[in-house]
Amino acid sequence: MVRMETNGEDRKHWLLSRKFWLAVVTAATMIFSDSFGLELDPETVVAIILPVVAYILGEAYVDATHKE
Repeated sequence: MVRMETNGEDRKHWLLSRKFWLAVVTAATMIFSDSFGLELDPETVVAIILPVVAYILGEAYVDATHKE
């Protein structure tokens, strides 16, 4: 089993990540949409989620290839 140890700097980087917060906000919006009175049809949900996923995957690819 591989054990990954994280220190405070790793957590800080993770909490400052735009990809992380974009995913959190998008997920929270989808989960709580009924509570907020947003009645989103499936097409709207897909129209919100797909660009977010594309952005996150694109940025992850750029980060992975730019890693020094």
